[in-house]
Amino acid sequence: MRSIIYYFSGTGNNLALSKQLAKELKNTDILPITSLLNNKTIPLCYERIGFVTPSYYSHIPPIASEALKDLIIDKDKIIFSIVGCGGNRGHAVEDIRELLEACNYHINYEFTVMYPGNYILSYNAFPKWYQSMVINHSYKKIKKIADIINTNGPDIKLKKSFLYNQKTEPRLQEAIKNFENKARKYTVSDDCVLCGTCKNICPVQNISINGGRVTFHNNCQQCMACIQFCPKHAIDMDNIACKRKRYHHPDICAKDLYHLC
Repeated sequence: MRSIIYYFSGTGNNLALSKQLAKELKNTDILPITSLLNNKTIPLCYERIGFVTPSYYSHIPPIASEALKDLIIDKDKIIFSIVGCGGNRGHAVEDIRELLEACNYHINYEFTVMYPGNYILSYNAFPKWYQSMVINHSYKKIKKIADIINTNGPDIKLKKSFLYNQKTEPRLQEAIKNFENKARKYTVSDDCVLCGTCKNICPVQNISINGGRVTFHNNCQQCMACIQFCPKHAIDMDNIACKRKRYHHPDICAKDLYHLC
C-alpha cells in the first residue's frame, strides 16, 4: 500500500518520527503539513494518510489547524494521526480528529509518541541520559505503530488526556493568540553572523534577513527552531535562552529542515 505522511516539525522530533515511520511502512512519502495550505486535495494514489504534529500549549500549531481545514480525501482511505509531544498531548489529538470529522472523514488510528521537550523559553534542555532514554523508547513505539497500521488492526481512538483541563482553555487560547507578539520580542545579539540558518529553518517562513538585519514577522508558531538551531546562540528573548542549553532531535540536523515549508 502507498502512504503519505504530512508533518510539522520545529526542532526535528516529528520529522524524525515521520522518517522512521515511513521507513517502517515502506512505499511512503513525507511532506510538510504546510504543503496542504495551497492544495487541499490528497492525491488519489495514497491509500494511507497520516498527520504528525506536536502539541504546543495543549493544541496543534495554528498553522497545522489551517492546513487541516477543508481537506479533500477520497473515500475508503486509512487515516491516522500521531502527536509527538513532551509528555502532555493536551487537546492536540482531539484537534486533528475534530478538523477531519468536520470534513466527514473518520480517523482509523490515533497515537502519541513522547519526546524530550524543546520549549527553551520555559525550561532548560533535559539531561542527555534522559534524552537518550526517551528517544530510544520513541523508536520502539514507532515500530509498534507501524505494525498496527501495516496489519490493518482494529481502530484506535485515544481517550481524553488526563493532563488536559478544560478550565484552562481560555488561558491556553490567549497564549496561542500571543505567539506572534512573542516573536516580536525576540532579540538578535552581535554574535549573529547572518548565516541564514534561522530564515531557512523556519517551517512557516516567518523570518527574513534584509540589510544585515534579522526580522521576525507575525506568523510565529513558537516551534523554537530558530533559537535551538542558531549556531551562534544569538537569538533570545528577555535574556532567557542564553542561560539555557539547546535541544534538537539528535538524528536531525538543521539542513534536514531547510526549505521544507
